[in-house]
Amino acid sequence: MSFTPLKELTKKNQEFIHIATNQLIEAGKSDQEVKELLEEILPTIIENQKAGITARTLYGSPSEWVASKVATDAEEKPAELNENPWLMWLDSSLLMLAIISLVNGVMNLFGQGTQYGLLTLLIIGFGVGAGMYMMYHFVYRDQVKTGQRPKFIKAILFLGLATLAWFVVFFLAALIPAIINPVLPPFAAIVLGAAAFGLRHLLKKKYNIRNAMQPIQ
Repeated sequence: MSFTPLKELTKKNQEFIHIATNQLIEAGKSDQEVKELLEEILPTIIENQKAGITARTLYGSPSEWVASKVATDAEEKPAELNENPWLMWLDSSLLMLAIISLVNGVMNLFGQGTQYGLLTLLIIGFGVGAGMYMMYHFVYRDQVKTGQRPKFIKAILFLGLATLAWFVVFFLAALIPAIINPVLPPFAAIVLGAAAFGLRHLLKKKYNIRNAMQPIQ
């Protein structure tokens, strides 16, 4: 921003620029950023002041104009995804619980599926969710940090281990005694699945949790 354009401004417009400059600096803008932002509006201000139109008329108060620029920059920067292990595990577990419960409930409405007990559904959902998080932690986390894809052999090895662990989870869940594992009727399983989806959505919205199945977002 050169001195010449400022000399061409009326006193009111000079005051607008002076206040806006100070507020941009207070908002953390560098000298170059301040210069670029002001150079965007100076030609318009100079042109309109010939017709008696002030900068305040064009852009509102200096504070309002600065706030709009700061807010725009903040919106352009995506919020950092939350990688808390417990939250990521819970996110994956609720997703799996929702899918398994809904599919099981719908299938059983038409007499096509096996009815699972409540404890079985919870163990499968949270067990598979743990496996999904482990895949992210040991295979895909470095990809998030460095952008480099995981080694093929490493990915296959952990995928095999995760599949084996999921098989064990399903097997053990099926052995739970019925007395402590009440079978859910189809409608109840559907309600459980919908509730799990809803809770996951609320937690994801509140904590911005990274999805373990989509490490690159």
